[in-house]
Amino acid sequence: MEHTLFQTKLSSLPPSLVVGVLCGVAFSLWLAIRSKGGQPPYPPGPKRLPFIGNVLDVNLKEPHITYTQWAAKYGDVVYSRILNQDFVIISSEKIARHLADQRSTIYSDRPQSPLYKLFGVERMTFLLTYCNEWRAHRKLLHLSLKPEAVDKYQDLYLTNARRLLDNLKQNGVKFREHFHLYTGAISLELTYGRRIEGKNDPIIAMATSLGVILSEETTPEKGGLLMAFPLLRYFPAWFPGLGFKRYAGASRKMVRTLAERPYNTAKQQMESGILPQCLVHDFLTHGDVEEASAKDAAAGVYLAAAESAAAILETLVLAMILFPEVQQKVHAELDTVLGKGNSPTFADRPQLPYLQAVLFEVLRWQPVFPLGVPHATTASDIYEGHYIPEGCIVIFNVWAMTRNCSDPERFDPKRHLTPDGQIISQARQQHGIHFGFGRRVCPGRTFGEYALWAAAATMLSSLKFERAKDANGNYIDIKLAFTHGQASHPLPFECSISNRLD
Repeated sequence: MEHTLFQTKLSSLPPSLVVGVLCGVAFSLWLAIRSKGGQPPYPPGPKRLPFIGNVLDVNLKEPHITYTQWAAKYGDVVYSRILNQDFVIISSEKIARHLADQRSTIYSDRPQSPLYKLFGVERMTFLLTYCNEWRAHRKLLHLSLKPEAVDKYQDLYLTNARRLLDNLKQNGVKFREHFHLYTGAISLELTYGRRIEGKNDPIIAMATSLGVILSEETTPEKGGLLMAFPLLRYFPAWFPGLGFKRYAGASRKMVRTLAERPYNTAKQQMESGILPQCLVHDFLTHGDVEEASAKDAAAGVYLAAAESAAAILETLVLAMILFPEVQQKVHAELDTVLGKGNSPTFADRPQLPYLQAVLFEVLRWQPVFPLGVPHATTASDIYEGHYIPEGCIVIFNVWAMTRNCSDPERFDPKRHLTPDGQIISQARQQHGIHFGFGRRVCPGRTFGEYALWAAAATMLSSLKFERAKDANGNYIDIKLAFTHGQASHPLPFECSISNRLD
């Protein structure tokens, strides 16, 4: 029976992974023979098969689901092994913060995934290993992305949010394109001081195309495949299971173009004295900046911010459609505070706690990064009597952390509010799990929060989002499903957008 089950699971894997599993058995056996005893036990976890470990146990398309099931069975610290790679999955916010904050010298590295290099994103700040290059990036970004620095761009957010509103009124069917245009325009101007060239701006079009490739082709399934068997990166794209490599060359080319072209234009404007205030302006003013670091740090901010913010806005619209009673309450709060027909400003933000709770709930309900960005250990460690080896991939399971509440699949902004309707004191700290842990916290958190608030407040002050209808007037069903690449997006869905003030 177990033999048959093993065969069934093995046959469900991609052919390249099956080949890799068989090729890796000998190497894994060698590692098992040479491993040393005398160390504390690993954290609890699922039973591992000889040589291949837990390769058959993980839902490779949605690993966060598997890891959350493991947490319920084994606890908040779970150990697993895929062939010769150790994994520890942390499903507790408290433990994640303890390890990332108090043991940051051990838990601040990133795994060196061959998939990142294959697609040309290995030099983006959030994927860099814990090295001098990463420190140079962080130093640059701290200058421009600390809250008091981002605050001066309020007009940029609101101007683009009003342009987004106009676009949605004119053609709501293309709401996804409008979201990418909005987040791309803000990111482009804040990073490079460059205003977009209309709806068909070439930089934004290229960044959107790159986002689609990364979302669809840099999935946990494919990343795990190349990490387990790095030699597969040298196999041709026609090899079974490696079709995603067809997009790698285009991705690398687009990444370098997006890193070089807007930066070089901004540098020329700086030399001519006409570059507006922006990140690159701050970088170049700093004086002792290595150009390669400045280019990659700027590109990382632009690409990460634009893609993740667009994904969150799509999820916001989905939530407003599926939970119309929540949308009604947001409309009521906006009408009370702003007055019907008036545009929001950031001065209104403290008076709109329900809207803020909705934005917190969007990320809790469907995290844009369900497993965050993986960390890696630079040395072995002992946590509560359990051994965590050097070189272990440490996954902070954000999905599980967001499920630590009653009825977690229900969209309920009241989770973040006091009985009298104000944001609870710990809500912002809990919200922080979506932006990373320890020294790897996203430096662009404030920028992202401003962009999301401006779009949400402006859209919902005027618009109503509903299910779309077919030609017969029947509501079109919406499937609650998400992609899981670099950022988690809702699968395409249709909606009806109307001006509620008419």
